[in-house]
Amino acid sequence: MLIAILPLARLAVIIPKPVTCAALKNQYKVSNNGYYSLYDHTNKPHLAFCDFQSDPGFAWTLIESLSLTHARTSTFRKSFYYNVPSNECTPNWSNYRISKARMIAIKNAASSTHFRATCNFNSDSEKGLSDRRNYLRVSFCAYGLFLQSRNRWNCAVVDYINIRGTSCSKCSIPLYSNGINHLHTNVPYARKICGRFNVPNPTSNEQSFGHYSGAINRQFSCTESSSSTTNWWIGGAFFD
Repeated sequence: MLIAILPLARLAVIIPKPVTCAALKNQYKVSNNGYYSLYDHTNKPHLAFCDFQSDPGFAWTLIESLSLTHARTSTFRKSFYYNVPSNECTPNWSNYRISKARMIAIKNAASSTHFRATCNFNSDSEKGLSDRRNYLRVSFCAYGLFLQSRNRWNCAVVDYINIRGTSCSKCSIPLYSNGINHLHTNVPYARKICGRFNVPNPTSNEQSFGHYSGAINRQFSCTESSSSTTNWWIGGAFFD
């Protein structure tokens, strides 16, 4: 009896193209902050800024960065529910926001577990941030309304928040966003509801991390000057 032994077909190993900076880190072990190619929902490459250094164990994809001047315009005083891309192909720090479709792809990626807001991220320094003063980090599990528009305050247990040197971890703060309000928290209101996060000496109706239609506090680094920037990111843990 003749027995033919046929070679086994080689199985092609398909490496998925990275959608997020966290996926890029996990696949290619890059470590320096900078501009990298990621892939959108149509599998097309696009340029994105990645931060691997400022938050140990996390990799972050920049989704929006606005100067105070641009953040106060009606164009950007909107929740992430609204599609208002700006300079999407040329990431920058003063006038940049990715499209909603690209944002959804990044948020829905398996590597994305958190979002955060920072002030005046410095792409020229090794780490980008010298400390976590004026900083917000929240898990999507704790706040599932990131891409929604809600006409009421919603409490979220944050990983960490710091406003003007006052900080807390695993505390509850109010977040708000709708068609005329960028996602943000309100310092005086946070003292009254949710976990009653008490930041001293707030200005009247002081707003933090993105929506600055009312009074601002020059001691908050995102609003120190017209060129100060607020930076929003989506990220997740990486594995060395």
